[in-house]
Amino acid sequence: MSHDGVGPRAALRSAALLTAGVLAVPALAGCGSEDPAGKPLAGQDIEPAGRSRIADGGTLRWAVDTVPATLNAFQSDADATTTRVTQAVLPSMFRTDARGRPVRNPDYLESAEVVGTEPKQVVLYRLNQQAVWSDGREVGAADFAAQWRALSGKDTAYWTARNAGYDRIEKVERGKGNLEVKVTFSRPYADWRSLFTPLYPKDVMGTPDSFNDGARRKLKVTAGPFAVKKVDRKKDEVTLTRNVRWWGDPARLSKIVLRAVPRDERISALAAGTLDLAEIDPAAARRIAVAAAADGHAP
Repeated sequence: MSHDGVGPRAALRSAALLTAGVLAVPALAGCGSEDPAGKPLAGQDIEPAGRSRIADGGTLRWAVDTVPATLNAFQSDADATTTRVTQAVLPSMFRTDARGRPVRNPDYLESAEVVGTEPKQVVLYRLNQQAVWSDGREVGAADFAAQWRALSGKDTAYWTARNAGYDRIEKVERGKGNLEVKVTFSRPYADWRSLFTPLYPKDVMGTPDSFNDGARRKLKVTAGPFAVKKVDRKKDEVTLTRNVRWWGDPARLSKIVLRAVPRDERISALAAGTLDLAEIDPAAARRIAVAAAADGHAP
């Protein structure tokens, strides 16, 4: 890993331990609060490390399948890399713990609960007053309302790939202030915690034009521990850097570079030290571990 205080041995060890899964970006960056940081895409063999054990600074080079065609997770050509970017740069109201259960994300939510079921299901969100977009505006009710309107399925000018749950919302209202959001459902929706994750700013969701095109190549306004610095399609890389306006625990990493690397080239890249993290199969992980042992770098 290109990281202050972390040498090739540590990088080779972490490469050898990664099998069929990858960590959610906030967990890897060491940027979250006490909550579990997210559900891996598949089982993984990396032992979690406390923030105090992670050196500050440095760059993580992470292999992905592609540089995403869009940074809008609700479009049809969004992919796994789109998800990894949004996990790092956009609000998530709930995260998934190691057992697959949704857990409130305190960096964005003070609370969220069902406050009524008759005659309609009503959910009241109380937002963290420190949560702000990178342009300085607080994350608030207007963002929730814009995302609902865009994803409700009522306006076909929005080129959406999915609207599950949003199509059950009857209205989104401001509560006692901009940091309270009251969501009323037309019919009960048990999986309401999955909604508004990721949450895009109203600048993206506010009109069909901004939704369809505004977030494909770049995200001007974000609200996560990282920000999108550059999408380089010539180098097949997406570079994320620390968000200087982040109000939570600061990310340990200074930079994450998501680099498109073919799967059959990842083992050699890990061994050569040009990658720090890659999704590989268990057999490949065992070969790296054997190679590390042969070089005297026990994984």
